[in-house]
Amino acid sequence: MPALRQHHPRRGRARRAAPPPSATSLLVAKAVAYLQANYTDPQLNVAQLARYTYTSREHLSRVFKEKSGTSFSELLLKTRMEKACEMLADIHYKSYDIAYYVGYDNPKNFSRAFKAYYGQSPSEYRKSRLDGAAL
Repeated sequence: MPALRQHHPRRGRARRAAPPPSATSLLVAKAVAYLQANYTDPQLNVAQLARYTYTSREHLSRVFKEKSGTSFSELLLKTRMEKACEMLADIHYKSYDIAYYVGYDNPKNFSRAFKAYYGQSPSEYRKSRLDGAAL
């Protein structure tokens, strides 16, 4: 069945409707939504996500990288680090609490990962943010 044509009001010509999303695009969207809802789980990994999406780890990893341009673990780390930065801006959160909240079961591992990602420790990051806010 041909795609429906839509009338473009400015040009007066018909355009083809956008094709429906592919199954792989839907799979990646479902995986990203699951990651964003569950990044606080220290046990979250691609195997758990594969079980959730009823696919193999290998297939999910390949499709995820192809469609999103990044690996699952890179996106998980980015999500956790961005949330940690948001929380570090609030002085009411202790660094070790932030570590647990963003999905690390060991605050030292969180600090190492944060420093590797941003080039400064969580406390250095917080201090620089607070010094910048005071200007």
